[in-house]
Amino acid sequence: MTRRRVLTLVGAAVGVLGVSLLADALVPPASATLPLTLYVDPRIGNDDYAGRLPDQPLATIEEAARRARPGTDILLTGYGERLSYPGTGTKCLTVVGSAGRPVVIRRNIYTNTLRPTVLTTVTPVRGPWTLREETATHRTWSTPWPDPIKLIGDPDYGFIKIGGIALTGYARPPGATVDEAGWWADGQLYLRSGQADPHRYPVAVKDGDGICLSSKSRHVRIKDLMIIGAVHAVRAEPGAVDIQVEHVVRGNVLDGDRLPGEDPEAGEPGAAAGGPDGAGGTR
Repeated sequence: MTRRRVLTLVGAAVGVLGVSLLADALVPPASATLPLTLYVDPRIGNDDYAGRLPDQPLATIEEAARRARPGTDILLTGYGERLSYPGTGTKCLTVVGSAGRPVVIRRNIYTNTLRPTVLTTVTPVRGPWTLREETATHRTWSTPWPDPIKLIGDPDYGFIKIGGIALTGYARPPGATVDEAGWWADGQLYLRSGQADPHRYPVAVKDGDGICLSSKSRHVRIKDLMIIGAVHAVRAEPGAVDIQVEHVVRGNVLDGDRLPGEDPEAGEPGAAAGGPDGAGGTR
């Protein structure tokens, strides 16, 4: 073989290698474009698992949201109210899909566990309680609660429960004529009652939202879930884009959803039949 022939073959090989490397750089690996399914199961899950197999699921929605990429299905195994998921509460998740490949958060319908997937934010309040005011008709206590609970609009019956008494929640401190009330302000949760003492009866609060999405969230679908006990079933901060909710059952939810492009004062979209605190409703 002549020297010229050898050089020609070497040059051709280098050219083919260069085209191959360029193609590899321009075309993403298959793993980056294939749909990703993440399984979540609070009974057997662990956030250290890969989460890509039903028998090796993640434990929390938060971890699944952190790992999600465009096109991801996040499947939540349902156990009904006997094993509910904690809602996002006062924290908001950042979930980013794309216009053609949204991230979907929904109940896992591929298991033999046929109970609904329930999220709740009803949280026991342990105290300590500090007496702030005492009048002839009521007393007001507070306890530290660092994360703000956002109540919007009209007073919301059932925001706090003390013993068997449900207290109305207010977005800001109510007037002195209101004897039964609860609100959040300046890192404190306030409780006012003329009937019950938080030192004698258990207290629980609806600590935020079933699912809250941050302003950076994009192209998310939330479907086939049940939210029982929350301020909002679903809330998206201003700036979030293309957040859609389908077939979500609501029970004991204070306010309607807050989604991009919806007027929060135009009724209560998605509220339960019979009022926001009713037994159930779907959207």
